Amino acid sequence: MARRAAGRFIGWFRPARAGDGTRGGSSLQEQLYTAIRQAVLAGELAAGERLPSSRALAADLGLGRNTVIVAMERLASEGYLEARRGAGLFVARDLPVEGILPPPAGRAAHTPALSRRSDRFAALHAEGEPSPARPFATGPLALDEFPLDLWRRLANQSLRRTGERLLGAGPAQGLPELRQVLAGYLAETRGVACTPDTIAIVSGAQQALDLIGRLLLDPGDAVAVEDPGYVGMREALAGVGARLLPVPVDEQGFDPAALARLQPAPKLVMLTPSHQFPLGMTLPLSRRLALLAEARARGLWIVEDDYDCEFRYSGPPLQALQGLDGADRVLYVGTFSKVLFPGLRLGYVVLPEPLVEGFLRLKATADGFAPPWSQATLAGFIAEGHLAQHVRRMRVLYRRRRAALLTALQRHAGDLFDIRASEAGLHLAAELRDGRDDRAAALAANAAGLRVTPLSRYAISRPVSGFLLGFAGFPEAELEAAAQRLAKALR
Repeated sequence: MARRAAGRFIGWFRPARAGDGTRGGSSLQEQLYTAIRQAVLAGELAAGERLPSSRALAADLGLGRNTVIVAMERLASEGYLEARRGAGLFVARDLPVEGILPPPAGRAAHTPALSRRSDRFAALHAEGEPSPARPFATGPLALDEFPLDLWRRLANQSLRRTGERLLGAGPAQGLPELRQVLAGYLAETRGVACTPDTIAIVSGAQQALDLIGRLLLDPGDAVAVEDPGYVGMREALAGVGARLLPVPVDEQGFDPAALARLQPAPKLVMLTPSHQFPLGMTLPLSRRLALLAEARARGLWIVEDDYDCEFRYSGPPLQALQGLDGADRVLYVGTFSKVLFPGLRLGYVVLPEPLVEGFLRLKATADGFAPPWSQATLAGFIAEGHLAQHVRRMRVLYRRRRAALLTALQRHAGDLFDIRASEAGLHLAAELRDGRDDRAAALAANAAGLRVTPLSRYAISRPVSGFLLGFAGFPEAELEAAAQRLAKALR
């Protein structure tokens, strides 16, 4: 019986030796251990089955006996094999007879059963994320302009001052010194009404949206969203099983009057009032005040995502919607991923005071805290005035790149697009004049070495055809050449 088992085992185990190019350098003992373990788990060697002796197995496989003995002892110590006095080694009897894995040669395809919520995420991500390597991807920034040496100096300075504290766990709400300087920065630059106690530091704006959804919504609760709008907001809502109520945006953005017509009545409104994503319009003051009045009258919560508020190219920065709110109905979300660099993974949310405690409980459960070392470095960066200086420099650069893209599109593709030349942000929305299928058109453009995102990806019910064109990460000459390739691809 043992010889038959050995023959069956030897039939599919072929040890690879150094220099034959068939293995990643693992030892013969490791190969044998892995092969027998897989055979046991797959049921190729059944529970209770006797294995050949170490001497016989070594001879049949052409291995040293010590190699076999070490592998067998390891398998026995881990519970795959068991020794019986005077009888030899056997596959452990308490393992399933049929095994728990498919045979090593040819694993069967298996599609796991996922939750209905995960299916909604899959639908939102059906087209995947754009590559950051090509124009006109929306993710890349001018990272070569970031003051890396300065950041490194501040990071080292933070470690020298309070190194041990920064290497340990941090508070769920974020470091007090970062919240202190951030409160002053937001009040000065965006007119946000906050204190350090109403700010929570999060691992990016997307986490803020996710935690807000979990804090305020139960499965089935209705949420009013912009249409077209930011997919990340819809992802956060999908995570809690919320019901989306799309509000088509017009030339002024979100219309508060639409709230009265929505059924069922929404519990929450999510929007991007300062720079509507993706079309780029700014919500006028009259609508901001009307929206706040609706929120007070109906008991609605408003989530204001101010995702690229620093980059406004004409006139003074707009006051945040949150700064106009006198009834604690607005939750204000911001991020440092676009103003500094994506790898920082730090964002923030300004909360109405009654929501702070509940939000921090969720934050502590989600991931405990944001990295203290990064927070301390960022606090120094803000406190010494470097953030404001960096924003001014980048605003000049991005304004120049935006103008270059506008000029290039007008020169090479003026007959193809209606350009929404908003005065803020890091992308342009270009609507196709002929209304063609923008997903098919995007494939043609991407085949020409570009990376454009169809506007229809962000729509729920409002018909829209065009592209989202990022410019921040690309020099003017590259944008000029890319606009030429885009026009040629579409024609």
